[in-house]
Amino acid sequence: MRTLSWTGFKKEAIGWLFVLPMLVFFGLFVLYPILDSIRTSFYGFDFSHYYWAGLDNYRSLFADELFWKSMKNTLVFVAYLVPSITVISLLLSLFINNRSMRAQAFFKAVFYIPAVTSIVSITLVWGYMLNNQFGLANYLLRLLGHEGMINWLGVNWVYGSLSLILITINIGNPIVVFTASLNGIPGDLYESASLDGAKPMEKFFYITLPLLRPSLLYVIVTTTIASFQVFAIILLMTAGGPAFKTTTILMLIYQQAFVNMNFGMANAMGIILCLIICCIAFLQFKLFKSDIEY
Repeated sequence: MRTLSWTGFKKEAIGWLFVLPMLVFFGLFVLYPILDSIRTSFYGFDFSHYYWAGLDNYRSLFADELFWKSMKNTLVFVAYLVPSITVISLLLSLFINNRSMRAQAFFKAVFYIPAVTSIVSITLVWGYMLNNQFGLANYLLRLLGHEGMINWLGVNWVYGSLSLILITINIGNPIVVFTASLNGIPGDLYESASLDGAKPMEKFFYITLPLLRPSLLYVIVTTTIASFQVFAIILLMTAGGPAFKTTTILMLIYQQAFVNMNFGMANAMGIILCLIICCIAFLQFKLFKSDIEY
């Protein structure tokens, strides 16, 4: 009995030793920062030292008009990006899936390149293209007979312009996920549907789309999280302007933490943002979860 117990202990110990490096990494770089962020969100800063503030940071945030404006701007980007990226990447994946394996690899690489390209380089290219004086976009419009120049980063066009940039950057990963899932759907299902007289749209809505629900859930959840964390492109392109129209919650967190050095307020905003994302992700899991296997 003691021998069996010792053998079981050794097996468990070996397993824990293999897991230990990841547990240490998770504890030091994930769990501890989260707990410390929650702790410091209850502290204030008066330009000389930190002090216990209780819920004052949260009260100040809920009374701050700029905080609510930044939250609205963030939700606008989420509303623009999540449906657009999901639908466009799915349509492109359906197009790519009908090509040869070599062509599929080519298209996936082309669409994935922006995801691994330097954000600064992408910003410089788009900045020249959208420049209202000598940009390529206005030049093409003039060739088509449009008079005048459009300020693509002005109040009326800034959401659409930035969303277009963000879509081109973030569309690669969903395309890879969708094409992999489409390749995994058994062809027998489509053959059986064809024998029963099903049309292409019926095959899509009754076979393809239901079997893609796990992939759809992944793409929607990850795209939602990424949309809530939009930061670098906006900082480099508009710096939150014009008139705070593109100031997102993550930009406010950056300003409070690294400009004002008020980490307590920044962490309070981070906790609120985290709770919002968790609630939305929970609802998405409820709506799109599926037990389908194929």
